[in-house]
Amino acid sequence: MTQNPTSRRVRMMRWALGLSLALNVMIIGAVGGALWRHGGPDNKSLPGLRSYASPYVQALPPDARRDLHNEMRKGGKAHHLDRAARGALYEQMLAALRADPFEPEAAAAILTAQGDAAASVQGAAHSAWLAQVSAMAPETRQIYADKLQERLEAWSRGKQKSRSAKPER
Repeated sequence: MTQNPTSRRVRMMRWALGLSLALNVMIIGAVGGALWRHGGPDNKSLPGLRSYASPYVQALPPDARRDLHNEMRKGGKAHHLDRAARGALYEQMLAALRADPFEPEAAAAILTAQGDAAASVQGAAHSAWLAQVSAMAPETRQIYADKLQERLEAWSRGKQKSRSAKPER
């Protein structure tokens, strides 16, 4: 008995299509991730999407940035709500939104809980950053300030460039 050549051809075609699909998904993911990280074409990200603290962290030397991230991870459990707690708050909000009659006080309490959690993380990040900067030698802090100024000026130039590129209404 001989093997049917079309079945081998079909298997090879399936493998080729599967590999092609995987490669396409990887490329789309890489492009999508780059657009998300850098704000998309012409950097038209939503206001507040990127943290106001990003320039402070990005201007740090790599070792200080790594230390800052490690400090945040180390103390993260004390400051972050875990995934289940965050999910529970969103579920509570969905229930509050669907309630009839709607109770604004219930929604406000959920927003307050979410805001308190975010403020806790932000406070921990502020403290960790301040500890990093406080430990710098004066010369290192001046270099850091210069690098931060460069980042802020580049950001400002990018904003002005995108504003001037917008059509008149």
